[in-house]
Amino acid sequence: MSKKITGRKRDVNPRLKDRIENRKTKIWRTAFFVMLIIVSWAILSINFLPEQVSLTEGEIASDDYFYEGSTVTYVSEIRTEEARNEAAAGVEEQYIVDDTVLTNLLQEIDGYFDTVLQTASGDLSINELKAALPGEYTNEVLYSITGLSQEDITTIRDSFKRMVESIFEEGVLEKDIEDARQSIALAISASTISGNVELFLKSLNEGMDYPYNKVFDAVSTSQLTEEARENVSPVSVTVLNGEKLVSKGQMVTAEQVEALQALRLQSDNPILTPHIGLFILVVLCYLILYFYLKFYEKTIFKRKPAILLLGVVMVVILLICKLISLISFNMDTELTAQIGYLLPVTAASMVLTVLLDREVATVCTVILSIFVGVIMDGSMAFPLVALAGGLTGIITASRLNQRSQFVGASIYITLANLLVIGAWGLIWHQSYSAIGIGMLFGLINGLLSAILAMGILPYLESAFGITTVIRLLELSNSNHPLLKRLMMEAPGTYNHSILVGNLAEAAADAIGANTLLVRVASYYHDIGKLKRPHFYIENQRPGENPHDKLQPGLSAMIITSHTTDGAKMLREEHFPEEIINIVEQHHGNSVLKYFYNKAKEQAVDPDEVKIADYRYKGRRPQTKEAALVMLADSVQAAVQAINSQDSEQVKDKVFKVINSKMQEGQLADCPLTFKDLEVISQSFLMVLSGMNHQRINYPDSATEALTEGTADENKTENN
Repeated sequence: MSKKITGRKRDVNPRLKDRIENRKTKIWRTAFFVMLIIVSWAILSINFLPEQVSLTEGEIASDDYFYEGSTVTYVSEIRTEEARNEAAAGVEEQYIVDDTVLTNLLQEIDGYFDTVLQTASGDLSINELKAALPGEYTNEVLYSITGLSQEDITTIRDSFKRMVESIFEEGVLEKDIEDARQSIALAISASTISGNVELFLKSLNEGMDYPYNKVFDAVSTSQLTEEARENVSPVSVTVLNGEKLVSKGQMVTAEQVEALQALRLQSDNPILTPHIGLFILVVLCYLILYFYLKFYEKTIFKRKPAILLLGVVMVVILLICKLISLISFNMDTELTAQIGYLLPVTAASMVLTVLLDREVATVCTVILSIFVGVIMDGSMAFPLVALAGGLTGIITASRLNQRSQFVGASIYITLANLLVIGAWGLIWHQSYSAIGIGMLFGLINGLLSAILAMGILPYLESAFGITTVIRLLELSNSNHPLLKRLMMEAPGTYNHSILVGNLAEAAADAIGANTLLVRVASYYHDIGKLKRPHFYIENQRPGENPHDKLQPGLSAMIITSHTTDGAKMLREEHFPEEIINIVEQHHGNSVLKYFYNKAKEQAVDPDEVKIADYRYKGRRPQTKEAALVMLADSVQAAVQAINSQDSEQVKDKVFKVINSKMQEGQLADCPLTFKDLEVISQSFLMVLSGMNHQRINYPDSATEALTEGTADENKTENN
């Protein structure tokens, strides 16, 4: 039989709990950045994933195919090869002259004339001479040449040799042998030689077997051909947005297939390298952001809402930029080419500046500008304008204190856009029409970015629970409807709230707390008293205290309800949670001792009076700001209640109130130190000298009842 074991549940070790929570936060943060990388990469990868087709060379296209995207220039291997082949074909064949051929030919001629000389000297007969010589000769011709003197024969020989040498010294191709023979014959006819001697030389010329001495030089020809091919620059092809690549019914050429592949439109040619490179770039950018936040923006780094907000803004703006880049004006390629100037990076810069801080906004602006370069296919002009506009937006947004000032900020952003666009166009000799279109888009960008930032800020504030300086400044305006109601319906409470704000703001400044939040929260901390303003002493006329006619328990319920009533009112008005939390907590869980003691005095059995019925239902202060509002509220009421101008009495009362809150444990949950409390006390004393106004003197127990602590917002960090 199993036994059911029951017992008290062990409390988890706080340190262990913190470690577990921190580990969970680290896992969440890492997972979020990984998801941010993947989403951003996916958006940017659209650039490298155009609509693809599958066409092969020689097939008949079934449709018209157009290119849609930014202007692209690629190197055509087909056209380059054609240009190289054309250059190679233009190279002349190279030949070399074999000098030994001419030398042997001349020696052969010498041999023929040596035979003639031998015949002339009687060593050979005419018939032997006829047999030794090439060609056909008559006896008359041979007798004429052999009848000459040795000197004349030598002269004729030399003359003939010169004729042959003049033709062959520059080289004669095999196919040109007969042309060379005819040239020699013409040279003989043109010489002074005549008669039978002329006939002898012509017959010798016709009978000789001339060799060719000009041969093809394969090595030199190949070398020159390669040089000609190498000297041809790669042929680039530029494709504009809207350009037709293939016509319906046309036979697809190799060049068209190449264009489809180069533009990443051919499905059978996947290109992974751009995606790999893009992934590396995205990872690097977000790693920089991650470590910047970790080491230099620790407060933001530890807050889940802040990290989530940053990621959402980055992705949304990136997506908007990508969608805008896809806009195409088919009838005007020049208009399409300037579309990158519309990308609203500045909106992200301003939003992040207002919601987080300008340093984080600057890092994110740089990253988004890099991504703009990717979106616009590597053009430098568009990321440069995005960076200039974004930085200008950061500068202007950091000085805003009203939402209406966004419109004024757009003027400075627009001016920055126009100057950069104009300067860039002049540097790169762009046409005036292109510069004009770019400046028009820059103008639209500046206006729309500011309007977009102003429009989405309230939604982001609400969605991520982030209270901006602008929001706080708006709430601090005395013309706010709730403050106007408080001033008209509960003037005493209004004056008290203003004085509490002065005290709390001075102390916040002294200890480094959020001064603006403390001041605004002080203005609204008693807003719940609007429900029953005359039940609170500061709004009563002398002698008109309704609590004199009520049971202590009912009075306590009315008094303690102003915190919950105030929180409800502020939630209905969509106030920031930070302020609502302060309103709920500005009395902590303190006890209304005056009414509690009064109830015990009136009760038949004092033990039946439950102290819980006389406690405020709020949490104890959780932050420095919360504690400051509690202390300022209590100190202001207590000092005014004693109605004394004596500095020592005031000092004693201030210390007494603060010590009382400490002893009651109301400050146990907030991060105030003893040193902070000392600084707070001194700040209060410095301000109080000019803040005294007449109040009804209460006994100490009544004073304590009216000065029961304050609380600040429950501003927990989501680590």
